[in-house]
This record gives sequence, structure tokens and C-alpha cells, in this order.
Amino acid sequence: MVLLTQYSLWFLPLILLLGVGYAFFLYYKNNNIIFEKKHRIAMAVLRGLAMSLIAFLLLAPMLKLTLKQTDKPVILLAIDNSESIRATEDSTYYLNEYPKAVQNLATELGNKYEIQTYKIGDENHLLADDEALSMDFSDKSTNLAAIFDDISMLYANRNVGAVVLLSDGIYNTGANPYYKAARSNFPVYTVGLGNPDPNTDLFFAGVDHNKQAFKGNMFPVELKIAANKLSGKNAELTVYEGKEELLHRTLSIAGNRYFETVKLSLEATTTGVHHYHADLTELDGEVTHKNNHVHFYVDVVESKDKVAILYNSPHPDVAAMNEALSLTDNYEVEVSSASEFKGNPSDYSLVILHQLPSKANSASNLISQLRKSGTSTLYVVGTQTDLNNFNSLNTGVTIGQSKNLTHNAMPLFNENFTSFTFSEETKRMLPKYPPVKTIFGTYKTSVSANIFLYQKISGVDTKYPLVVFNQQNGAKTGVITGTGFWQWKLYNYLYAENHEAFHEIVDKMALYLAAKGDKSQFRVRHADVFAENASVEFSAELYNDSYELINEPDVKMVIKGSGDTTYEAQFSKQNKGYYLTMGELPVGNYTWTATTQIGGLRFDKTGRFTVQEIMLETANLVADHDLLKSISSATNGKFFAKEDIRKVANEIKHNDNIKPIASYKKKYAMMLNSPWYLAAIVLLLGIEWFLRKWNGGY
Repeated sequence: MVLLTQYSLWFLPLILLLGVGYAFFLYYKNNNIIFEKKHRIAMAVLRGLAMSLIAFLLLAPMLKLTLKQTDKPVILLAIDNSESIRATEDSTYYLNEYPKAVQNLATELGNKYEIQTYKIGDENHLLADDEALSMDFSDKSTNLAAIFDDISMLYANRNVGAVVLLSDGIYNTGANPYYKAARSNFPVYTVGLGNPDPNTDLFFAGVDHNKQAFKGNMFPVELKIAANKLSGKNAELTVYEGKEELLHRTLSIAGNRYFETVKLSLEATTTGVHHYHADLTELDGEVTHKNNHVHFYVDVVESKDKVAILYNSPHPDVAAMNEALSLTDNYEVEVSSASEFKGNPSDYSLVILHQLPSKANSASNLISQLRKSGTSTLYVVGTQTDLNNFNSLNTGVTIGQSKNLTHNAMPLFNENFTSFTFSEETKRMLPKYPPVKTIFGTYKTSVSANIFLYQKISGVDTKYPLVVFNQQNGAKTGVITGTGFWQWKLYNYLYAENHEAFHEIVDKMALYLAAKGDKSQFRVRHADVFAENASVEFSAELYNDSYELINEPDVKMVIKGSGDTTYEAQFSKQNKGYYLTMGELPVGNYTWTATTQIGGLRFDKTGRFTVQEIMLETANLVADHDLLKSISSATNGKFFAKEDIRKVANEIKHNDNIKPIASYKKKYAMMLNSPWYLAAIVLLLGIEWFLRKWNGGY
């Protein structure tokens, strides 16, 4: 503890002199006060000290305190809650004894450490302090790498002592967890669940097929079939579309590690989503029969949408968009410089103009044809863009630039955007993307503009649009107000070892812009197929007679499944649109009816969708304990069999590197705000007052 003052302590003698002088003149120069000498001296000292303490406050004194803070080690329990855990011969153990063993482990460690418990699978779920530990092993996929991403982000400034990963080592989504864990600065103790030896089983190891096919064409399907410990057995393979049998074949299983790929070619006869399912004979002795059946869906469309990407000059953004669109079956993509483009704009569903119109190429004839034909257009604005020309195009956004400067802007999702939806994984990836280069200036959006992404500049959320959509006279336009988003693709791979989130953003924007115009006043959008672990979501738009977007009337939804299953809900109103999330629905086919009305005029929309079963967890039931051992080895942890789970706590307690961290924090306290300082002054004056009263004074 150190005493500090705003002014020099050389003033302290003057302050003491002030207190002593005041007391002297009060008790020795005042002839009206008559007290005994010893009482006069005592009262003078008390009054002098009190006045000196009060005068000392003029120096603005403060105390510098050094406070010690102790941060207990945090032990993170990461518990695999996926289906593959209980789809084994030991399912009874995992449902009954295993949860108790994990709870005992958490309790024993909790006596010494701070415990944070996660259930991992489809996503990471942190248990609240008052939430009971329960495991139903119902997650349809496993992303083991995601827990290490969350730890590095959420516990960056915490004293993480260790991670205890309880898993079978099987992951089927996300990156390889070994490379994520190897970067950690804490030990990872792993507990091997499941059976590393193959169980007796006949199963579909995977199905490869096109998600989309074109009417009248044949499309390939590959069924990957595997069997363990069933040598000499025969099985029947049957493929159906609905109730129609498309293929029947007898399989002769040779060897205890059997694998075969069955190839077939199916015809896309009618448009729409086609549901296929394949069945394998359920043999005696199999560990599970759930993976003897598989379902897959193919969307049959009339033809591909043609997309042209035209650029002012070569740029990595162009290559990134071309790859994202070309990887899907939805588009036929053509890339060209604007000066060399010879196509007819009316033949394309979407034209992307990268930094056009530019200062070197106004592309006036091309843009005129696009607007005349009503072709949807996506503009990418950069430093080469001629802003005066661009601002005259009524794209929904204008940019005023007084100086030739740029911003570095990160993407910020508009929570009120409902024109299309995308996965939670992509939403989580957006904040991790690097900034793009945007124009420094003033941004103005029209009333009809629909902002998808905002700009986040220097950590500050702004209302400047980064991606915005608009619709004028039936023609859709989109604007990306920055360049350099090709780097998003690289960062996507850095964090997830894939490009899926970036590709989904580009694909969804193109799909929205290229979609054929719906001229009805009431419009409802949704995906045709949802995974069973995904939320079923709808968006809707309602227009008045002047085709102005409104959302005052309520919109109701009725969804019907198999049998008498019915779900009723009401859309929420967001940003002049409507949005509805139904959460996860059971596997099956559904029909829906949405209703609303404007005045006395009623509007109805109907449709259908399918919730598809996820078979990732049953495609491979052989535990990967080697992966868990390598993770522990790379992080100076240790691997344990499930029978030794009770030994994990003892191993952690004997790790001398897992210990509390003491930190010291400086704190400054003004003496003026100290109640003890005030109490001392009051006490001195109070004693003096008591002595004065005792001697008959005032």
C-alpha cells in the first residue's frame, strides 16, 4: 500500500501548521474560553489533528493498493453425446452406469478445480451450473474439432488446466480434431468409449449421388456396402422410389471385412424432389439394424440456370465466386471480361458485374440490355468502380465519396434479414472472416433495400451495407460494397478445413437473385429437404395492391405430417417480412398451408417439404481410440479406457502444472471517499466536543 497525492508532499508542513495555528488561536488566544490546562492541551491537539486531516484532503491523496487474485484451474469435461456411443453392444452400460461414473468424476474434480461441462455432437452445449448432467446419445453427427475452437475463443484469458474428452473418437463433420488439439497449451486427457474392434454388422457405409438432376437425364448413384464378421452370409439389396422397386440384388459376403460399391443409374422423369430408399437384409447377430436402411433425395429440375461473371479486370474474387457456383449442380457458369462478352443478357438468370461500371469501361450498352431484359444483376463495388455511374442505376444503395480512401470492413449479419436462410455453422463462421476493402464515404439505402450484411469497421457496428438486395420493376439486384471476399474462402479452410460456409453464402445469394420472379402478393420460401438435426425454417413476404412490402397482417401456418400429426404456428414479423422457425421435426414428409389476408381478401399458399434422416453416426461404429491416444500424446495428456475413468481425477491432481495462477491488480482509492478517513475526523471532533461539554463549554 502506497500513499500518493496529486500535489507535492512539501505542502504537508504547511497543512500541519494550518491545523496547529487554528487550534492555537482557538484555545490560547480566545479569552472567552477558560479550561484546565491539561484539558486545553488535549482539545487543542484533537482540533489541530482534525483540521490537519481535513486540510490534507486539499492535496487529493489516494492509496495505491496491490490486490492478489487467484484463478483456480478450469477443468473442461467434453462428453460425446452422439448416437454412435449407444449403438454398440454396451448400450445398457452407457445408459445406466456411465452417466454415474462421469458425475462422480465431475464431483471429485470439483472439490479442487472449477468444472465446466460440455456435451458435444451436432454442436457444443455448455451445461449451466444448476443443470443436471444427462446423456441421451441422440446427436446425429459429431464434430470433435469444434470443442477446441470454442475453448480457444471462450477461454483465451482463463487458467485452463486440462480437457477431459470422453468419446469414441469417431467424427463425421468438421476438421480433424488432432490438428486443433495439438495447438492447445493444456493437456487433453481422453477416455476411450465404444469398441475399437469391428462389431458383427452389415451396413451402408455411404451413398454418393447428385443432389440435383435434370429432367429426362440419367444420374448415377453409388451405394457403399460393408460387413464385418459375416463371412459366408448372403444378403438382399433392394432399392425403391416410393413403393416402386428399382433394383434387387443378392450379395454374397466374402471375408470378415467385406466392402462393395453397387453402382446404378436412375432416370429423372418428373420435376420435384424424389425420395429413394435402399434396404439390406437384417441378419442375425448384428449389433444394430438401423444402418441396414438408408434414404436419399434428388431434386429434379428442368434445366440449369445460366450465370455470367463479367469483370473489369482479373481479380481473385471472380475465381472464388466461379468455384463456389460451379461446384453446385444449379448453375452453368461463364466467366469473361466485360469487353469480350458476346452473350445475350436475356439468356442468363443472373449476371455478376465485378467493379463494373468502371472508370475505364462504363459497360453502358451491357447494363442497358440487362435492365431492359429484367435480368437479375449482382454488382461488386470496388476502387475501380465509377461511383457516379453506379449511383444512377437505382440498385438500392448509393455511395458518396469525397476522398479516394477505403475502409477495412468485417461482415456483420443482419438479424432481421429473412429473404433466405443458411446454416448455423455459416452464421458462426461469419465473425471469423477477415475484412474486405470498402469505399470510404457515405452510404444511403432506399426504402425498398433489403440488407443482408452490414459493415463492421474497426470493431464498431455500423449501418453501412456490405451486401444488400433490391427489387425494382420486377428485376432483382444485389450489391456487394467491397472487394477481397476471396479471403473468406481461405479463412473458412483455416477454421473448418473446408469451404462450405463461403460456398453456401455465394450459392444462397445467387439462388435468391436467379430465382424466377414470383408475381403473387403472398410468397413463402423454404428448403425442399431439411436434415433431421436442422431447424425447419420459413420466410414469407406480403405485398399490397401497389406491390409495397408490408407485414401488418398476421400469417398463420399449418403443417401436416404422417397420420394425424399437425403443427400450428404464426410467423413472426421482422424487417417488413415474416419469419418462422419450427425447430427440429421428426423424419418424414410434410405438407403445409400458410394463410393471411389484406382487408377482406384472403391469401393461401401451400407446399411440401421432407425431413431427411441422418445416417452419419451409424455408418461407422468402430471406435477410433488411436486418434484419442494421438491427441493425448500431442498435448502431454493421457489416454484411459472407459473402465479406468475413475483414475482420470487422480492423474489430474498429480499433475504439478495444473495449479492456481496468482495475479496482482493495482487499485487506486481516493482518501476523500474513504469511510474510515471520515470516521477518524468525526471521532477526533467528537472527543473534542465531549471534553468541551464536560468542562461546561460550547
